[in-house]
Amino acid sequence: MNKEENLKTKNMCIITDGYPSDKRIVNTFVEQLINKFADFDINCYVIAPQSLTRIWFKGFPKNPKEYYRVNENGKSIKVYSPYYFTFSNKKTIINTNKINLYSFEKSVKKIFYKLSKTIKFDVIYAHFIFPSAIVANKLSKRNNIPVYFAYGENTSYTIDYLGIEKTKKLLDGINGVISVSTENKKRLIDNNIIPEKLIRVFPNAINNNIFYKKDKMKAREKLGFAKNDFILAFVGRFVNVKGIDRLCDTLNLINNKNIKAIFIGEGNIKPNYKNTIFEGTIQHNEIADYLSASDIFVLPTTAEGCCNAIIEALACGIPVISSKESFNDDILDDSCSIRINTMNVLEIKEAIERLYNDIKLREKLSEGALYMAKKFEIQNRAKGIIEFIEGTMNNNIQEE
Repeated sequence: MNKEENLKTKNMCIITDGYPSDKRIVNTFVEQLINKFADFDINCYVIAPQSLTRIWFKGFPKNPKEYYRVNENGKSIKVYSPYYFTFSNKKTIINTNKINLYSFEKSVKKIFYKLSKTIKFDVIYAHFIFPSAIVANKLSKRNNIPVYFAYGENTSYTIDYLGIEKTKKLLDGINGVISVSTENKKRLIDNNIIPEKLIRVFPNAINNNIFYKKDKMKAREKLGFAKNDFILAFVGRFVNVKGIDRLCDTLNLINNKNIKAIFIGEGNIKPNYKNTIFEGTIQHNEIADYLSASDIFVLPTTAEGCCNAIIEALACGIPVISSKESFNDDILDDSCSIRINTMNVLEIKEAIERLYNDIKLREKLSEGALYMAKKFEIQNRAKGIIEFIEGTMNNNIQEE
């Protein structure tokens, strides 16, 4: 498929609960895909409501209600970010998830029908089941527009919000599902949420114009890092599920002043490793410099859909230490990684020390990482998803 081919899809409405802006870096993996859709000359309109509750009480940056994002080839994507209210998603006497869904739906519908006055949408694409896919499916049925959603959740939490039966009912009639992993596909099937025939696995991917192996010493010089240090990189939210606390415990246990650490991200667990040389958030396209400057990538995560940070590390040619659980099976094997029980600090320690002491193993896994990363280039993923959508777009839309 190339730009010259006649696509059925000219106008796409994307519904997501977060999209990057100049003020907040969130869901960059969604933007990478949409940027590539735009390169196929698809007009992409993103509806990404922002929670006033989170702005007021949690200090989230306030995005403009309308703004543009421009991809590397100069294609503009219009983003609409209306306000809505959210409440805690913990189930008590009242299931506040129903209120959150109603509020999200109301904000999306207002923009969708405003756009629909002048734009004929060929397809609706949603990210995550709750609330985006549920709302997208309602709009699909009411307007006879094919609808697809990406299932990238790291657990069943978006199914649990409303329960299996209610979620299944609200997703009935979906034209297709883009699952980011075989494990996620299995979860949908095992819970009888979506028929297997409607699900296709497309692991997450990287923009290889941004994430590629750079000269390590030049990257270190640029960032002001010492040439002779052994540098370990972590990229992810600073939360327990990502394992930043276990990683810091491990590094403090090793207590080797020659092992320096980079922690890219934010969250409620502050890294406490004394030999940290960087901590905080940066622009997404800057991460490649930090990864290229590193010797290994460590993510002791306990749950993933398909981890973009791991794929980005592979593309920069550095060995990965991460979980041996099945959610990593599509992107990691022995050729590029050491897979461990990430709840076991001693296993994390052994893996780090093994790579620290064995340069030949590091070089072997580095070569394997670059080879593995070739499977996960964003242009190929975008092409595959478009072909999947184009091939199934004529599926009957069930009426409500």
